[in-house]
Amino acid sequence: MANLNLVIWADNSSDNFYPLASTHPVFELRAGAFSFIERAKAFFPQSNLFAICHEKFEQSMDKRGICSDISKIDSRLPTLFLNGQVFLTKRAIGNIVRAKNPTVFVAQNIPVALYLPAGNNTGMEYFTSPPDEFAYRRIMSIYEAVELDVPILDSLWEIVAQNEKFIGEDFRTFYKRQVVQYTGESHISIRNANDVFVGPDVKIDDFSVLDGSDGPIIIGRGVHIRSGAVIYGPAVIGAESLIMPYSRIRSETTIGPMCRVGGEIEASIILGYSNKYHDGFLGHSYIGEWVNFGALSTNSDLKNNYHEIRVAMPNGEVSTGSNKVGIFVGDHTKFGIGTLLTSGATIGVSANLYGGGMFPKYVPPFIWGSNSDGFVHYKIDKAIETARIVMERRGVEITDAYEKLLKGIFGYFSEDRTAFIVEHKKK
Repeated sequence: MANLNLVIWADNSSDNFYPLASTHPVFELRAGAFSFIERAKAFFPQSNLFAICHEKFEQSMDKRGICSDISKIDSRLPTLFLNGQVFLTKRAIGNIVRAKNPTVFVAQNIPVALYLPAGNNTGMEYFTSPPDEFAYRRIMSIYEAVELDVPILDSLWEIVAQNEKFIGEDFRTFYKRQVVQYTGESHISIRNANDVFVGPDVKIDDFSVLDGSDGPIIIGRGVHIRSGAVIYGPAVIGAESLIMPYSRIRSETTIGPMCRVGGEIEASIILGYSNKYHDGFLGHSYIGEWVNFGALSTNSDLKNNYHEIRVAMPNGEVSTGSNKVGIFVGDHTKFGIGTLLTSGATIGVSANLYGGGMFPKYVPPFIWGSNSDGFVHYKIDKAIETARIVMERRGVEITDAYEKLLKGIFGYFSEDRTAFIVEHKKK
């Protein structure tokens, strides 16, 4: 039997997670070796898992066996609610599981967890939908409050900036004790092997280098690292991913599952199922799923004057407080060969950009075009048709709920897209 009901929630404060938040609740975002919901499940593998998120994601949650109806919670078990924007540490979990009475755990004056013993259903009304500020205030006024020292992530660029720390934390918590010596090809170099975890069914070709001197490396199940690739820790390569020959995967990088990557990648996160097959640079960036980078696609992550980088958003630019920030790319976006993107650029869901050169800093979802030909609306039926083909190549079905989600994004950004087309109309 499960030892508790585990409920992970995402509130509606997702502006700084755009464009990933268009197609994913925040708890699906990857940081370190896991997404937030995967990490919660790793800490409580026998739990009944529930998720509270925007209604547009509920059907996809249910499809994956994650219940979005908390009325089905087993009241005979204790219930633990977890904030999906919190990076959970082993120490924090240790403090939470010691609770005996109803307790709210708080960081930065925001609830990060709520523990309810078996048979206690108080406060459930605040989680029938994503909680808002009123719900947070009520929860903190009702229950005994305990401070937790945990990071609450509030933007994609903050996740990228802290990913080095997150990889290290995940390695020490979940992988350090499982490290065994890799026994494949003899003509490879593994430096500081005690900090290099290699999962089952991994193939590492001759003349590859895994350098754990400056931080741990986690290689997931079924990964294939081709000849001459170099991976510097801290880094994570997700299950079933392919690392192309002579790739340079630099520190602070997380590659999600089922990716095909090559060239140079530094301090970046790829959520999963995406291709950066060829040479080109990706740095200090967060990339969604089903994205494809054409050969020699490259982004900037530093201004020539070393000033702070501002990120382009649908409602204007946002300060980051950092001078090392790359790009943020939504699901299903495709870049043709020679694409150049400036620091702080944001490209929405299902854009299709070709023709090379430097593209605008902000591109709305479902834009099709080039700097030379101009830009038009990417027809939604054509975009879904392409998404279906791409996903089926990896054995993933595009569901009716997912099609509805894409159509909703297309409609919501219609005016924004039209304004972009007019602004960048070919002279």
